[in-house]
Amino acid sequence: MVIRTKTSAALVFNPGAGRLSQTDRDGVVGVLRDHFTLEVIETAGRGSGLHHARELAGAGVKLVIAFGGDGIVNEVVNGVAGTATSLGIVPGGTMNVFARALGLPASLKASAEMLVKRVEAPPRQVHLGKMGDRLFTFAAGCGFDAEAAELVERDVPNKRRFGEIFFYWNAARVLAGTYRHRDPSMTISGAFGEVPVSMAIACNAGPYAYLAGRAVNLAPEVEISQGLDLFALRRMRLEALGFYAWASVVSGSISRHKDAFLAHDLETFTVSSDVPFARHVDGEPLGPAMAETFSLQRNALRVLA
Repeated sequence: MVIRTKTSAALVFNPGAGRLSQTDRDGVVGVLRDHFTLEVIETAGRGSGLHHARELAGAGVKLVIAFGGDGIVNEVVNGVAGTATSLGIVPGGTMNVFARALGLPASLKASAEMLVKRVEAPPRQVHLGKMGDRLFTFAAGCGFDAEAAELVERDVPNKRRFGEIFFYWNAARVLAGTYRHRDPSMTISGAFGEVPVSMAIACNAGPYAYLAGRAVNLAPEVEISQGLDLFALRRMRLEALGFYAWASVVSGSISRHKDAFLAHDLETFTVSSDVPFARHVDGEPLGPAMAETFSLQRNALRVLA
């Protein structure tokens, strides 16, 4: 008789993610506990997921599972990337962009069962983006969309209640309520030269977001197996707000707009400004900066996907 030893794993859980019920949470934990020696850790605010994931990786835990949305996934990624610890994801957030980019099932039970099936297989190695000292999985932005993301995170109850549409509502509020994004306030620099822009988004995987089940593609050619793609707008026009909304909902892309700038498969580029600009990684707001360097980190993450 062969007795199999359970793999050590930890589930880092965001209690505020999406609209999950206690039944949903208990079901995921139950599936995983049947097959893993599982430690369940509840986060206690922004940054605590990163701290816990880093400690778990340092202790040699083989698998750290992020249970929640793109924010907790980003924190766990920043804690385990570059180590022998693999990432698992049970997508329980609003958009779950990185999980979808990896082709993971949307069902909580199916995603938990997939982890069980794949734990003995070699992990997949994927590239990550890096903005300054913070890694990102699918996108990092400077300027307009980062301000919208900050507004969303200030109102978590409505984020949970309205989901995807709440981000777009706040994006419209930012554009309609200020003039500072209308004309170029930043400069992007790289192999493509120097371009004055009013917003800039680095994409490591696509799509950038979802709205009503439709993918919003800022960088249509982006591939997680290639370099970073850069989407920027030279100007943001209030009169084009209708087009932005139409492109997001109907065509899924605003890259064809005359003010759009695209660069594909980049290793690095910079964003600079004479005034501080807002920043985000995977939708999670960071503090303002006046300059930022973006780079591709090859094979930085081991993931069960």
